[in-house]
Amino acid sequence: MDKSTNDHVPKHDHDSLESLPTGWRWSLPRVLGFAGFLAMLLFWIWAFANRDSIAHPDTFDDPIYVVAAESVCAPRQANIADLPLPTAAKSAVERGKLLELGTSQLELMVTELGQLTPPTDPKGADGVRQWLKDYELFLNDRRVYAEVLATGEDPPFLISGNDQGVRVTDLLTTFAEVNEMFSCAPSGDV
Repeated sequence: MDKSTNDHVPKHDHDSLESLPTGWRWSLPRVLGFAGFLAMLLFWIWAFANRDSIAHPDTFDDPIYVVAAESVCAPRQANIADLPLPTAAKSAVERGKLLELGTSQLELMVTELGQLTPPTDPKGADGVRQWLKDYELFLNDRRVYAEVLATGEDPPFLISGNDQGVRVTDLLTTFAEVNEMFSCAPSGDV
């Protein structure tokens, strides 16, 4: 190569300033996307800022029922906690017997809850009625499982769903927790 070609860099059309991209521009899709992003951001800021002021749909306002329910559930749960854990049993049959003892305590608890005066507001009374109905489904699951364990088989414990297909233990726990009846949630003894 000679010196004349090294000093001279050929100029191309794409090197001119007129053909370079001008950068980011506002267009309708970008404006709409930014507006959508901003709306979602503001919604979540609002939702997290107000999370304690939005009541759960299962919440009812009857402190008398809550206190009465806790006074029923706490001793029954304590009786279940005093039992040996079924998971520590040496055989499926022994595990089934322990499960039956725990189930009998829950049956007594549900019976006693059903005898309490329901919450004063119609929404709360209906919620408690449905909650006790879901508890019956859970108790039936426990009874069936104990019967299977009595045969010596040890399959996984299956939990039924309600009419909408939601696991009853999730519903029972949520209802008890949002209404501050913590002892009334299903025991974890299975």
